[in-house]
Amino acid sequence: MMTEVLLQQLNNSDINWMIANGSRQQLASNTVLIRQQSSVNSLYIVLDGSLTATVKSNSESVLAGAFSALEDDSDLEQEIGRFSSGDVLGETSFLNLSPAATAVKATEKSTVLVLPRQKLLGKLRQDADFACRFYRAIAILLQNRFDRLIQQFIGRQNLKISPLQDIPLLFEELSDSDVDWIVRYSRVQEIAADTILIRANRPVDTLYLLLRGTASVSFNENRSSSFASVFSMLENLEESDESPESEIALLTKGEIIGEMALIDTRLSAYSFKALGKLQVLAINKQQLSIELQQNPAMGTRFLRAIAMLVSARMQALIGRVGYGRSTYQIGETLSQNCQYADEIDVEMMDSLSLGGARFDWMLKRLKILI
Repeated sequence: MMTEVLLQQLNNSDINWMIANGSRQQLASNTVLIRQQSSVNSLYIVLDGSLTATVKSNSESVLAGAFSALEDDSDLEQEIGRFSSGDVLGETSFLNLSPAATAVKATEKSTVLVLPRQKLLGKLRQDADFACRFYRAIAILLQNRFDRLIQQFIGRQNLKISPLQDIPLLFEELSDSDVDWIVRYSRVQEIAADTILIRANRPVDTLYLLLRGTASVSFNENRSSSFASVFSMLENLEESDESPESEIALLTKGEIIGEMALIDTRLSAYSFKALGKLQVLAINKQQLSIELQQNPAMGTRFLRAIAMLVSARMQALIGRVGYGRSTYQIGETLSQNCQYADEIDVEMMDSLSLGGARFDWMLKRLKILI
């Protein structure tokens, strides 16, 4: 269960540190804990009660207007999630420092544990073992939330997710020694068209960095696929008949495939298929998992990057369905008081440039010409 993720991933020492360094905050019903597009300076862990996350867009967003009509909601406000004991809120306070994509409000009397951003960042920098466990837990919680958003919006409205260019973000977080390990223990592969790299409800053995070509991503809502259905091929049954999937995105150069298998023992809800010939950098999941366990510093960097990727994907999905920050429309006058969804973040661009340079350095060592 989601509410048990923190208890499953953290140890008693971690929990005791949170209790000692956090403070309990009581919330009356209808209290707004986080305001949309506001800065978040604390991480919140729900102890009891119930909270809801909503997003509200300005009336000029065409896609938001379409969703408003579909939902019969003239206020252009949409509930996108509910949170209960064990959930974590405010992750942007230490992952990417971006404004909150949603507003969070208590729906009944609730209690949250408040962890100040600076205290948490200090602990994460000083204690690599804690950081590994913590970032893993956050990534799992965010992935669970992302899966629910996919079910809520993508399956129903047939929308597609825009790719995020994962690799520059990942390599910005990694160190040169981490990249050196990848060079030594990865292999370049050519993948034939129509090959299934990862199939939903199957174990994931390999992570892939997509170097050339296009792959499709499909979502399978049946995460409890029976053991018998996995072996349906023995009866010459088409797996697509057993587990219908919906294509939600197309991936191109710069995307990562299969990274969630490093942190979540559940079977993947996503299938990845080569739409043409692909060139990938393949990394054995078990070998990488062992290295991350034996090298907590590398584990911290890698798991933090995964948590950041999931957070970015979730915020992009919220923006994709027409809610959140305003999107610039051709012909309109830019407002100094408005922060646009596609506005360039100078600090992020600097980070991605560093990640891109580190990735290019790795390709040169592998003697790959892209």
